[in-house]
Amino acid sequence: MRTALLLCLLGVAGSRAAAAQSDSTPSPLVTTIRLWAEDAWFTILDRDAAAGGRFSEDGILQRFQPSIDPDYQVDKIRWAFSMLDNTEWYRQTSGARCYAGSVTTTTFAEGCTFVQSVNMGRQWSAVLHFDTQHTPEVDRSLPRLGFVRTASNGVFWSVETTLVPFKPSTALETGFGWRHPQDGRELAVYFGMLAAFSNFIYQGIGLVGVNSGDSLQDYTRRPYSIRVNFEQPIGAKWRLETRVGIVPLSTVRRYSRWVTDSGFSQDEEYGFAGSLVQYQATPRLTLGGFATYVHAMIDRVPSVYAPPEMNFRVTESETHAGGLVLARLGRDWVSTNWLGYVWRPYMKTYRSGTSSDVDYEDVAWAGMVSIERRPARGATGLLAWEWYLMDVTRGVGEVPGMSEAPMGRHKKELRFEFGYRYARRYAFQAGIAVNTPPTSDPRGWFGGGEGRFALYW
Repeated sequence: MRTALLLCLLGVAGSRAAAAQSDSTPSPLVTTIRLWAEDAWFTILDRDAAAGGRFSEDGILQRFQPSIDPDYQVDKIRWAFSMLDNTEWYRQTSGARCYAGSVTTTTFAEGCTFVQSVNMGRQWSAVLHFDTQHTPEVDRSLPRLGFVRTASNGVFWSVETTLVPFKPSTALETGFGWRHPQDGRELAVYFGMLAAFSNFIYQGIGLVGVNSGDSLQDYTRRPYSIRVNFEQPIGAKWRLETRVGIVPLSTVRRYSRWVTDSGFSQDEEYGFAGSLVQYQATPRLTLGGFATYVHAMIDRVPSVYAPPEMNFRVTESETHAGGLVLARLGRDWVSTNWLGYVWRPYMKTYRSGTSSDVDYEDVAWAGMVSIERRPARGATGLLAWEWYLMDVTRGVGEVPGMSEAPMGRHKKELRFEFGYRYARRYAFQAGIAVNTPPTSDPRGWFGGGEGRFALYW
């Protein structure tokens, strides 16, 4: 919270500039996959935040956790910021926004994003990001500090570092490209080094004393990353956005400092790609299609004195594809709608035969239909029907417990929200969801509650 307060205080200096913006212009009927791409990037950038830990045997995506119940996927739809909220957020240079959504009777999933950009001269600026997320898959608290040099024509060069307490996990990234300061158009390439100082800390400096930890890490193939962002109108009505990230094969060896032939060697690969195409048929109607893909692999081989259970390979992926319709029904009324299909295979193979292999896949139809009162300034309201209809096609019973409903789960909710917004300055929403039809438990009608707020300066 101290970091959040600092960012808010820094933002006061920019509040007058924000107030000078026109607040009466309706938000454009376009959306973005930038939030999805950032979440996919954080999955590998901040592996320490995974609920199962950096070296979880379940893989990189952390899909199977005991706290994930059969309704979790529709919960994530309910508490998420809307497509138009995301468009507005990424057009700002400084601000903060948070969400909280009910997961169980006693727990929320919640997350916040803070960003503050400070002008350091004619072309230089410093940008501080702070992202938190506390969900069944992730327990994240990730600050990032970057410096950007931007020319008058939009060409930029940047360098960024994560600020994490565990030194070996520090990551560095540099990028260059072109970005329009107002409408989000962008062509950029980023090169990164994950765990940038791990070998230097463990091998160059060396661990000293009994309090330095018992485990060592040695990257025999360093983890590098490449990201490409492309967002550009095509003609007067079309818009294309593509975001890609790749971490080629890397190899890390983890072992005891006291017994060098213990532990294991692990190969890792990770990548994601997403595209969104939008067609603005009229100023009041936008049609679109999207496809996203995430792939992750770990391949672990035990050392001489390690147990044979460490000899396994995990491959996992998630693919989403679908379409969307954004419509302006009146001056203050909009309708946001999307429908998608989801494929999520997961395979875990034990080469030693010490445990049973897992060959699992679930598929689902997911979507939302909504009507929203969204004035430039004033009270807001939302009525939405959302669903996640999941079926398991392979490996029934192979995943632990009730994680994501091993037999499948069809869940539909009707959501009501109320709030207040002042365009490009602040917005607040809160609401509840009603199960349709009600479930069999005592409060079967109640699907959960959620709240969100955003502040801009």
